[in-house]
Amino acid sequence: MQVVYQNNIDDLVALNTDLMATNEQFINRKKWNLYAAPLLLLIVFSFIAYFMDKPGLYVGAIIGSIVSYLWTYFSYKNYPKKLAKKLKQKEVFCEHTVTITAEGIREATTNSESYHKWEAIDHISATTEHIFIYNTPITAHIIPKRIVGAGDFNQISELLSLYKNS
Repeated sequence: MQVVYQNNIDDLVALNTDLMATNEQFINRKKWNLYAAPLLLLIVFSFIAYFMDKPGLYVGAIIGSIVSYLWTYFSYKNYPKKLAKKLKQKEVFCEHTVTITAEGIREATTNSESYHKWEAIDHISATTEHIFIYNTPITAHIIPKRIVGAGDFNQISELLSLYKNS
């Protein structure tokens, strides 16, 4: 099966979001920054307020913890889009021709061509709008549903599952 498409900024944002959702180190760092750091801030300032007998520091501890949480939450939420907008790589935003066979996957662009046997594919991830075929833990072929349509999108997904699992 062959698919021809051109990626846009939304496809790259989707890839970054998928990477963040599936990377264990990133997930752990996000949990620490969202939950543990504000809680630690609250506890430390509460102890200081208690031992110095300054109740006003409790208010500072609560406000500081809330601000820390919100800042981190919105930073992580906006990170995929910010990262995608900084990328100026011509190989991402050009025409891609992806050919899926029983032996592997081939991608050709104006400037390059690559081939990976199924054994070399790291993993395959799918959302409702994209299929990501990771050839390394952080790089992937992106197949957008908006280009191939719902029927072909489901057919490609089934084909990939068949080839990757065999």
